[in-house]
Amino acid sequence: MKLSSLILLFVFGITMIPSQAISQTHQSVKGRVLSKESGKAIAFATVVLNESQKWSTTNLKGEFSIDNVRNGEYTIIVSCLGYKKLQDTISLTELRNPFTLHMSVESQDLSEVTVIAEESRENGTSSVIKKDALNHLQPSSFADIVELLPGGISSNRSLTSMNLISLRAPVETAKISNRDNTYNSSLGTAFVVDGTPLSNDAQLQTVSGAVTYTGTSDNYLVYRNTTGKGIDMRMIPTDDIESVEIVRGIPSVTYGSLSSGLVNIQRSYKKKPLELRAKANSGMKLFALGKGFEFGNKTLNVNLDYIDYKSDPRNVMTNYSRMTASLRFKDVWNTNSGMLELRTNLNYTGSFDESKRDEENDTKDEFYKNDYNKYRLASNLNYYFDRGIVKNINFSVSGSYTSENKKIRRYRTGRMSPILIEKEEGEYYGEFLPASYLANLKIEGKPVFLFAKLNSNLDFDVLGTNHNLIVGADWRYNKNFGRGEIFDVTRPLYAGNGRPRPAKDIPAMEELAIYAEDNLLVPIGLNRLKIRAGVRAASLLNVSDKYSIGNKFFLDPRFNLSWQFPSFMMFDKLSKLSVRTGFGWHTKFPTLSHLYPNKVYYDAVQLNFYSQNDQLRQMHYKTKIIDPTNFALKPNRNQKMEVGLEFKSGKIKFDITAYKEEMSEGLRRMSNYDLFSFKKYIIESGPDPSTLNAPPTIDMFDYKQYKRFVSYGQSKNGSREEKKGIEYQLDLGRIEAIKSRVSINGAWMYMKYGSDAPRYKTSSVVIGGDDYPYMGYYEWDTSREYEQFNTNFRFDTQIDELGLIFSSTFQVLWYTSWKYTPHNGMPSYYIDMNDNKFEYTEADTQDPILKHLYEKPSDNAFDTERVPITIDYNLKVTKLINQNMRLAFYVNRILYYYPDYNRKDGFRVKRSASPYFGMELNINI
Repeated sequence: MKLSSLILLFVFGITMIPSQAISQTHQSVKGRVLSKESGKAIAFATVVLNESQKWSTTNLKGEFSIDNVRNGEYTIIVSCLGYKKLQDTISLTELRNPFTLHMSVESQDLSEVTVIAEESRENGTSSVIKKDALNHLQPSSFADIVELLPGGISSNRSLTSMNLISLRAPVETAKISNRDNTYNSSLGTAFVVDGTPLSNDAQLQTVSGAVTYTGTSDNYLVYRNTTGKGIDMRMIPTDDIESVEIVRGIPSVTYGSLSSGLVNIQRSYKKKPLELRAKANSGMKLFALGKGFEFGNKTLNVNLDYIDYKSDPRNVMTNYSRMTASLRFKDVWNTNSGMLELRTNLNYTGSFDESKRDEENDTKDEFYKNDYNKYRLASNLNYYFDRGIVKNINFSVSGSYTSENKKIRRYRTGRMSPILIEKEEGEYYGEFLPASYLANLKIEGKPVFLFAKLNSNLDFDVLGTNHNLIVGADWRYNKNFGRGEIFDVTRPLYAGNGRPRPAKDIPAMEELAIYAEDNLLVPIGLNRLKIRAGVRAASLLNVSDKYSIGNKFFLDPRFNLSWQFPSFMMFDKLSKLSVRTGFGWHTKFPTLSHLYPNKVYYDAVQLNFYSQNDQLRQMHYKTKIIDPTNFALKPNRNQKMEVGLEFKSGKIKFDITAYKEEMSEGLRRMSNYDLFSFKKYIIESGPDPSTLNAPPTIDMFDYKQYKRFVSYGQSKNGSREEKKGIEYQLDLGRIEAIKSRVSINGAWMYMKYGSDAPRYKTSSVVIGGDDYPYMGYYEWDTSREYEQFNTNFRFDTQIDELGLIFSSTFQVLWYTSWKYTPHNGMPSYYIDMNDNKFEYTEADTQDPILKHLYEKPSDNAFDTERVPITIDYNLKVTKLINQNMRLAFYVNRILYYYPDYNRKDGFRVKRSASPYFGMELNINI
């Protein structure tokens, strides 16, 4: 039976459970939630009976009802945006239905402001960062928020290159990942905004020739291009964010198209005063404003922001600017059976990346410019039922259209290179490129992303166990309607690139997923066992039968389990202890750029007859075409496991998590090879140039037959990542004696990163005037191992009388280390020009020719490089001038300790650092 049929049968069976199966020891909990200050009803407050996992949402009259609750004592938790969380204990045997709960409006009292990331277990191991923490952090883009995570380190981020997320990874791995062109961590992190995801899977802005199979040849362009790399965090503003949850562990199966983590952003849909924000630091200026309107049951939020950044304030030739706008609307209706909520948002993101040459430079006409304009419309329709097994039905739909135009102008040198334009294999006469010329390239991209999701929550009891079942499906569509690279094929940006392919010719990519998940609570004496277990099945549609990945379902089973012990008293404080574990698979499909790469054109010049008389010049070449499409490509799958402990005693909270992740089939650009046979015509055998009155033809020359190895890059499942570590956070709460909240967080992280997949490589050595005649096949592991241990000591000092918040952070990086996996440097075998294979032996390392395939490691190649302790002292200050105005500034590395150290190879490393600072003004009207 198909998986979809099994899920439908299961859901149908659940809905047919008779109400008589519910014990008579149950009752309904009914109440009303009102504002303590105004007495008005509070709609859309979430009411949770914590020990039962049952919940409800208040309607427009503030009323809620939770059915079929077993008699007993419960902790009731009420939360709503704009109000302080309410928590109380109720006993159903003594409760009078209905009852009333009063919530207080969020206060501006500084002693109640939370400016740290708080650990959460609602959606796997995650950190929740709320508005107060964002305001105090003073971020310029979403990239700044990541430093609040356990193991996070603050840094001065440049906005003239892409900012990609990397979860649970030591800082040094990001540098190597960029050089190796593997971006599995950033590509595998899903970004969800107001319930609908963002996508970059149809981005195809690669400049042909800027990347080779061995790495990058033009980093200036590569680090500005996010094709196949995930979401650029520079594009996400922070001023309209109400809260953000960053899931590092095992998220619910409702979230898919991810392998590394989840970023879940919730923006504001409520009445708000006019908020103005102005921020400035060295090289950057940011302006933002927002306003929330209320019209009865309707709300309308408007946000605008603009950022202008220069990598060096003294150089106005390289800059980046971004503009975003958001219009968000919410409306609710009461019905006879429940309540309907509609949330719709319209968003615009404009990014303008530009570089120019100095006007006094000889190449002043050169420039790089990228205009990015994205329009996104999303709607979320949620119907909440007053009673019954079905709690709600949710339908979400979104669509985005991006117009991205990249323009590049550069001076190029032809150097007697041919103009290559033929798109079929064969032999051709050609023309020479000019000795120098001005190349113009435009890349037109028009990615379109569509998304739709339908799911439902069902709540019921079976044999005294409460179940909260989620079932649903979602669909994704990615397509690029742009023309791709547009340029004069006789004046290419890179010699040899004369065959552009329109992006619109690439097929669309569709992904379908269905999922089911059960959240259940099992009382065992005074203990509570919580289990969240589910499975997600995803398939890639609209793919040729040639692909092994197409029309198959990939299953992601995921579960999280926690055991909560009975509460107890410790030092006269109510204390709680719980342990947890989790396991899950996570799948990220390849993008359009992985599935449909451009063809590779190899050209061999067979005759290069260059004369001072341009009327007599002749060029003849042979073209070979290789299709690097990998039909065996598989999705990137990551297996996660973790265990943790959480302890609370009064206001003290301690959380520790040990994790392990294994990704053995990550996407990676790897080398492959082919043999290319061609001729070389002998100039000396041809006619006397003085007798020519027209370009010579190839029949006038003798020739020799040659062969050459040609290497090309191909997307493969050749990347391997192993992560393990321990994350910890201790929150001592506010200590009144020092008027400070003290918190400590950090992580020990280990990561083995690289590839153990075999690869081909030849030598650049020329033998007797000819290309090197052998290709080596290497099977040794090219991985690197990294370790990092850091601790952040944070003191948030809040002085209400002066309206001040001081955040002093001692950022201690105890050590970082890395080493290469040992190998012997020898290929397993080598291949000759006739495609014969021969075993490579120790003796071959001394052979005059074969020794060039031996990559002899240096004596200290596999030593562990260890960087000792570094300490940064960062200071953030927020001054509440009055209820409507706030001034803030920060100085990172105001003090630092970077001692020099000796490497194992004998070199002494001298280190230094420099502070960076900024300030901002916030006004509420």
